[in-house]
Parts: sequence; C-alpha cells; structure tokens
Amino acid sequence: MKYFLFKNTTVRVLSSLLFLTFVANVQILRSQEVSDSIVTDSVVLPDWGEQMKEKLYLLSEEADRSYYNTGISVYDLTGDSLIFAYNQQKMMRPASTQKLLTAISALDVLGHDHQYRTAVYADGPITSNANGVSVLNGNIYVIGDFDPNLSTDHLKQIAAAIKNLGIKQINGRLYADLSMKDTLCLGNGWCWDDKNPYLTPLSLGGDAYHCTRVQINRYKPSLSFLQGLAAQLRTLGISSNGCGIATYKPTNNSTLVCTITHSIDDIMIQMLKDSDNLYAESMFFQLAADKKKGIGWKECAEVVESVISKTGVPTSYAKVADGSGLSLYNYVTPSLHVAMLRYAYHYQHIFNLLFACLPIAGVDGTLENRMTSGAAYQKVHAKTGTVTGVSALAGYVVASNGHLLAFSIINNGNRTAAEGRAFQDRVCEVLAE
Repeated sequence: MKYFLFKNTTVRVLSSLLFLTFVANVQILRSQEVSDSIVTDSVVLPDWGEQMKEKLYLLSEEADRSYYNTGISVYDLTGDSLIFAYNQQKMMRPASTQKLLTAISALDVLGHDHQYRTAVYADGPITSNANGVSVLNGNIYVIGDFDPNLSTDHLKQIAAAIKNLGIKQINGRLYADLSMKDTLCLGNGWCWDDKNPYLTPLSLGGDAYHCTRVQINRYKPSLSFLQGLAAQLRTLGISSNGCGIATYKPTNNSTLVCTITHSIDDIMIQMLKDSDNLYAESMFFQLAADKKKGIGWKECAEVVESVISKTGVPTSYAKVADGSGLSLYNYVTPSLHVAMLRYAYHYQHIFNLLFACLPIAGVDGTLENRMTSGAAYQKVHAKTGTVTGVSALAGYVVASNGHLLAFSIINNGNRTAAEGRAFQDRVCEVLAE
C-alpha cells in the first residue's frame, strides 16, 4: 500500500495494520448509523459523554488560570454532535496544524491522483558535426512544477533520457523555467530566523533548505539542480555550455525529453508525518498551478478559503497566508479545524489518505515520542503545530466506546512548546479513556 512509505519496516507494518483495522471499524460504524441507530447507541456507556465533559471542563478551568491562551473543540463524528467547546471561536495562530487545511483542500480540489509534472524539453535541431557527433543546436529546458521529491536519481534519469535521443553534445545551455510561480522565495509573513525553505519551482529537496538571512538568492537551488544535471551529463560524455534561468517558449524544433511525475499521495505523507514545510508549500502552490503562470500566495489562499466555505464556517474566521503554518499571519479557530476535519470525514476519498498520513500517538512522525502509553497510545491520529509562542494539535481520536472524535487544541502565548504539548496530551488522554 503506497501510502505507508515509512523508513522503519516495523513501523510501516504496524501503521498499515492500524489504518486498515480503523477503516474497517469506521465502515461498520457508518453502516450502523444508517441502518440501525439503536445498535449504535447500545454500545455507548450511559455516562461516557458526561464523564468526558466533566474532565474536559476541569482542564478548561485549569486553562483559564494559565498565563497563556487556549482553545478547544471536540466533535463526536460517529454520534454527530458537539461534545465540548472552550474558546472554540477565538482566532489563534495554528502553526503547522495549518497543514491540515492545505491537505484537505488539495485532496478535495485536486484529488489524490493529481500529478506533479517536471517536464524536460530539448529545443533545437539535432545534427551531426564534421566528426559525426550528434549535436543539439539549442538548449535543454527543465520546467519546474514545485516537486519537492526530486533527487539525484531524477537527475540521472533526465541525463539518460537526453542520451537516448542520440545527443552527444549540447551547443547551448541548460535552463530552468521557474514561471510556474512568482519570484518570491520566502512566504508571506515568515520570520527571517526560521528554518525557511526556498519557494522555488525547481530544486533538489534538500537544497531548498539552505535559505538564510545572510544571503538570499532565489535562483540558488534551481541553479544547483542544473549544475547537478550538467555533472550527470558529463559522466555520460555529454557537454553543454553552462546554466541559466529562462521561460520556455516552444518552437518547431521542440522535443519532449522526459516527464517526471509524483502524485499528491507521494508528497502528503512526508508533509504530515514529518511536518515538512517545503512539501506543504509545494502542495499549497499546486492548488492554483493551473490558473495562470506566476501565481502567488493569494491565489492559493483563495482556493483554501473556497474549501473552508463548503464547511459552512465563515471564511472571516480564518486568515490563510501560507500552506505550512510558518507565517505570522495565519489565523484559525478551533471550530474551523474541526469543521474541516468533519468535512474530510464525510468524503472517503479525502479521509482515507488524510487519516493514513497523520502522525500516530506513540508510533511515528511528530507524535512518535508523545503519548507512548496510556489510553491515547495509538488512538490519536493528529497533526502537531509548533512555532515560537504557539503549540497546537488537531486531528482524530478513537474514544473508548469506539466513536471517532475530531478535535482541535490550540495554545497561544506559551513560553515553551512543552507546556502546550503536556496540556494537549492530557486532553487526548481524556478523549481516549
């Protein structure tokens, strides 16, 4: 099952079994909801909800006494009812839980099989020189589509495809076409001292994380990509005349060399499990990639807001500034988080992949070392969020009666992330009891 591309084999098997078991249980519960509500109700302990509410109320009183701000929203998806709300309409910074909005929007608008496409063209006639060597009298263009999964292996693939055309020499240059998005290499409202990735349509994934305040060159990762390609071509005995940035304009002598593709599900697992900001921003820009050339964050934010509007929550309760949650300008409410999670739950093509890619408490991703024992262990599938002064957790939890709950817990103004995480873990423990 390609959704579970984890580094550790044991974790991969465990996560797959957990997900398959959960999906089966959800399908049973949904069937019961439709065909026989009495059967569904019969498995609910009489005081399950009241006990939970009482414990959550005590935690909210504790939050009231705290120096930092907290918002909580919990919804019973199986029972279709709001269980608990505390400051759920307060607008707060979400940190990386913003990635939930990006992921759900992408699955809803684009679909899990949408393809990132990095296309390579040879532009110019291929002739033989006086020595009988096949020469491309023109340039090679690599059209960036903001695929964060590109690696050295893909450089080898491109070089081999150029060789397969019979080309032994390039009497031109290697160009990167970056016209897919605007020229801004940092996100809207990003802090200069964060570990910011370059927002460029063409780079090798690791190279996109070299952006520092000392020197910001928006072309650096793309030129590094081309230099790597030139090196691979040299190993095959193919020479070229340097690298550059240019917009590709097809001519009568244009030849498609190859196309490298990755689907959204190839990208989403690292985006959510590892909270990878580059992967999230790439998906954010995919949302508006087919609208026009040179798109910016505003066009992408409009797409996310269009999905938010489908939940029935006013878009005025959200401020979408980027796809990763790095921006200081992102704002959401806990109720908005839950509304999006509810929306995803009602559409199998969204929910199945989203749930599979979320970190699992005590098992993997950014929750690997949290809730490693107790009732919440393996029962919480959620996205974490951490930047200075912000700690958040939002996702799904399986309650003790088998009901699936959607929840959001956001802490703002906390001195350390550990304080917020400890509080969130205690809430999740109550939800899973």
